[in-house]
Parts: sequence; structure tokens; C-alpha cells
Amino acid sequence: MAFLPDRKISLSGTADEKLSIFSVLLRQYRENYFIYSFGILAVILTDITEVAIPLVIKRTIDFFSGTDIVSQGQGEAGSSLTPEAVKWTAYTQIFWILMGLFAIQFTGRVLWRLYLAQQTHFVAARLKSRIWSHARWLPRRKLETELSAGELMNIGAGDVGIARNIFGFTLVTSIDTLFLLIFCLVAMFNLNVELTLWSLALLPILPPLLKKVAKREASQHREAQECLSKLSDIAAQTVSTIRLQRVTDSQGLWQNRLKEAAEEYRQKRLKVLKTSFAFIPLTGIPPLIAYGILLGLGIQKVIAGQLSLGAFVALQSYIFMIQGPMFEMGVQISEWQRSLASLRRILKVLRESPEKSLLSPGQENLPERKTLHSQDNVFKVENLHFAFPDQKNKLILKGLSFSLKPGERLGIRGPVGVGKTTLLQILSGFERDFLGDVQLFGKDIRKFAHKDIREILNLVPQKPFLFATTVRENLKLDQNAPDDEIWTSLELAGLREDVEGFPKGLDTPLGEWGINLSGGQKQRLTLARALLRKPEILLLDDCLSAVDTVTEEKILHGLDSYFSQTTLVWVAHRASTLRFCDHQIVLEHTETQPKSSLETPRGLS
Repeated sequence: MAFLPDRKISLSGTADEKLSIFSVLLRQYRENYFIYSFGILAVILTDITEVAIPLVIKRTIDFFSGTDIVSQGQGEAGSSLTPEAVKWTAYTQIFWILMGLFAIQFTGRVLWRLYLAQQTHFVAARLKSRIWSHARWLPRRKLETELSAGELMNIGAGDVGIARNIFGFTLVTSIDTLFLLIFCLVAMFNLNVELTLWSLALLPILPPLLKKVAKREASQHREAQECLSKLSDIAAQTVSTIRLQRVTDSQGLWQNRLKEAAEEYRQKRLKVLKTSFAFIPLTGIPPLIAYGILLGLGIQKVIAGQLSLGAFVALQSYIFMIQGPMFEMGVQISEWQRSLASLRRILKVLRESPEKSLLSPGQENLPERKTLHSQDNVFKVENLHFAFPDQKNKLILKGLSFSLKPGERLGIRGPVGVGKTTLLQILSGFERDFLGDVQLFGKDIRKFAHKDIREILNLVPQKPFLFATTVRENLKLDQNAPDDEIWTSLELAGLREDVEGFPKGLDTPLGEWGINLSGGQKQRLTLARALLRKPEILLLDDCLSAVDTVTEEKILHGLDSYFSQTTLVWVAHRASTLRFCDHQIVLEHTETQPKSSLETPRGLS
């Protein structure tokens, strides 16, 4: 993307720690130099015309009131025209000058909107794209803890929506305020130095007050965004467990959690708004006081003949003109603080180190697909030990050994917490921080590229995940599959009759997380998704737990016949689910090597 370096992430898994707010802003401005330069010039051109208009009006008033002696004298001496004709000529010139200024001002506004303000939308799209493209390479545990789905959604939507403004609209208003103030002050000092100094006497006290309020608002904004992430997480959990809530009659508990989180966010957001409102009196009152001073002292000077009526009117115009930027200054400081705070949260994601195994090109190549069935072993595990990083003293798997030949089926059983899912994560290449030897086709599984393993292996997780799109799109994902193959995979997963009964068949839209499906339908749809890819190795993590026994029997027979050459590893709690497996491993809570049985005859539990 343009303003974030498209850095190639190193194989060591380290992110770019130099990715700072300053470097991001500088890169965006530098790589879009022409757009920003042209846009800034358009803003400055607009400000010049705004400041020029009161000067033209001043000259007009002085000319027609007879106080512009030079113009009157030139009109009489340089022409035989009557005074009325001179005035009509002057009026015509002034009219076209004003029309020209208005035309230039309109053109300038159009140009800065086209060249500068639109960067707000371009940057938002790039930011979102960069966040999601980077997040997919992050370690799984990082995504399960600090960068949960709710946190990423809030950053990708809320923080991006706020941070984008400093690349466009907020930048425009800041430049406009700066140059408009400078041009107005120059014009005012040229008209009358004394009145200008008296009118702007209160300005020096504003910066420290604005800085204090802005700092407080930035801190409160960060807290509010963190609270919003928490609320998003709870909302996501509430939606995904809605059927469980009905079964357990726990709707009230979840409703209270949502209410508490929403109320906490409301309170923190109110604090931000109250602090933002403090900018109104800070930036609005000084211009009013300045106008009062100018009105009192200016009238006296006009009466005394020390100030022309046109100059007095022009000074009033500039005071009113300054009032807008002064008021906007507080808003802009607030927007800069909130945008920078949101940009920091975005950069926190982009600075996270990716999982190196997901990016590694691999040290070994997998055998050709047509030769996979001739290999001695698909998996060979010897003396496998595993413990989670934060629980090194507590082994989940200890001294586990087994082997699995092409086309064989291995069943894994055991109570909750003995490492069944963890074992599948290791066999699928997702979890690589283990001790012992795990071989895939005779070579260390950690030496294969992640993308190569995904070409031949599919894992159906315990918890199904579905997208808010059609049944067809949920099954196809990134591959092009004809409808006949889709229907075959649905048949094997025991879901064809269900889908045929849907209002639009394969084009039936699903809600978020497949909320309009039952638990068993969601599990079977994710199984059909994996079967559609025709994997050489299929890992199933208790993916039929919510399916009735009759449907399960049909699915088991279908898998046994249609995927007879596929190597299958199946985790299940029900022994009946694993009766078609050639071997079984029973994991138990024990301090010694887990109990394992690899001699279970096919067809027995």
C-alpha cells in the first residue's frame, strides 16, 4: 500500500519495529507528493480569495463614501467622465473582481476536495486491507488473547474510521485554519496595528489550555476504544451462543453482560464528549471578546477620523473570519488527538510479529501427489511431548508414539483436556513448539511450508465457522468447484436434503456464523467444505458431536467408501463414531505416558 511500507516480513518472524506514526504520515505524504502539494495549493488559493474579498469591500465602501481620495482624484483627473459615470465604471470593475474571486474560490474548493480530501477514503481502504492481510499471519494464541475478533473488528472499523481523517479532511481543515489565520492577521495589521493587538490580546493564553484539554481527551478516547473492543467481543459471543442460551435458559445472564459492557462504553464515551465540548468555550469566547474590543475602540477611531469606515468593516469581517478557524482549532486538535490515538492502536497490530512458520518457504518438498499412497508412513510420531508456553511445567502430551500409513484411519478418544485437539494441531502443522519427533512422509513436519501442507491436508475444527454469505460461497471459498461436486460433498456430509429444502438451495444466504442453521447443520456444512477439496489427509476434530446417530451412520459409511484412500485422523468422544477406524489412541489424564492402543481391529469400538 502507498503509505505503509510493503515490507517483506523476515523468516525470523519479526515485524518492522520502526513503523511509527511519523514514518507512516511521512511516507503517505511523500509518495503522494503531487496530490498533497496540489491540494495544499488549492487550500491556500481558497484562503487568499477569502481574505481578499473584505479588502475589495473596504475599497468599495471607501470609494463610494468619498474617503478614498486617491481613487476619486484619479477618476476626475484622468477622465472627462462625470462622477456618476466614474462610479458606474468602478462598480462594474468591483463586480467583476468579486465574481472572479468567487470563481477562484469555488475552483479551489473543488480542487482540494478532489486531490486532498479524497485521500481520507483511499487511506481507509488501504488501512483495512493492510490490517487484515497482516492479521492472518499472526500467531494463533495472539489472535485468541490480545487481538480477539472483537478487538480486530473495532480496530478495522472504528479506529480506521477515525485515523483516516488526518490523511485527508482533518489535514485540509488544519492547513485551512493555519493559512487563513496568517493571512487574516497580516491583513488586519496592515489596516490598523493598534486595534489588531487589542483584539488579539487573549490569544496567547489559548495554546496551553487547548493542549491540556487535548491530552485528557486523547487518554479518554483510548479507554473508550478499548471498552468498545470488549463490547464487540461480548456481542460476538452472545450471537454465537444464542442456541445454547435457549437450551440452558441463560439469556438473562448474557443480556446483563451486554448491558454492563454497553453502559461502561456509554459512560466512557460521554467523558470523551464532555471533554470535547470544553473546546467550544475555549475557542469561541476569545473571538467574541475580540469583536467587542474592536467594536468599542473601532467606532471611536472612525468618529475621530483615524480609521476609515471601509477599514472598520474589513476588520470586523476578519474578526468574524477568525472566529471560525479559532473554533475549528479546538475541533482539529481534538480530531488529531483521537486520530493519532486510533493510529497507534492500528500500528500496534501491524507491529506484531507474524508466525514465522506461516511465511517460511520450507526446507523440504512434499512428495508428488500421485506418489503419496506409495509412501511408507503418512505420520510417524515418536516420544512426543507438549506443554503450553505459559504452562511449561504441565505437560499436555507426554511420550506419545504412533505411526499411520497411507489410507489408514486413526481414532483418538479421551476426556476433556487431555490434548486431543492439540495433537491435531501438531499433526496439521499449526502447532510447532513441541518436543519429540513428528514426521510427515518421513520428514520433520516443521520443515515443510505451511502452504504446501494445506494443499494435501484439511482440518475440520471442533467449532464450525461460517461466513455471512451463501451456502455455495461457504463451500467453495477460494476454489472453483462445479455444482455437481458441491452436491456430492453435501451428500457425503449428510446435508444434501437439508440444502435442497432451503428457499434458494445453494444460493441461500447464511447469517453471521451460520446463525440460521442448527448446530448439526453447521458441523456438516464445514465437513462438506473440507470434503469438496478432496484432501489426501483429513483431520476431524469431533465434528459430528451435534449430529444424530442415524445421520452419523450415513456419513460414516459415505466417508468409508468414497474416501477409502484418504488418510483419516478422527477425534471423537463417542466410541461409536470411531468404529470404522483401523487404530485408536485413548488419551488419559496421567503423569506417565498416555495410554495408547494401536491394535484395535477395524469395526470395533
